[in-house]
Amino acid sequence: MEKRIETKADEMLMRLRREKKMNVLELQAALGVDRDVVDQWISIFEAHGLVELVYPPNPVEPPYVVIKDGQKPGTAKEV
Repeated sequence: MEKRIETKADEMLMRLRREKKMNVLELQAALGVDRDVVDQWISIFEAHGLVELVYPPNPVEPPYVVIKDGQKPGTAKEV
């Protein structure tokens, strides 16, 4: 059986696929990594069209991340 190596970045994508949407603070806590690391991964995934970072209208709320469906920005992908 082939072994699969998974990283915290992989875990982040798996969580987002399962949850559809998570705020940045939830991701940081769930993964146990620094906020800067989560922000870097979001930037990389966003550049590759995998996720979208959304800033809510209320500035007190943290930004959240959604899985993109590859067709329309701002929509979560069903897995």
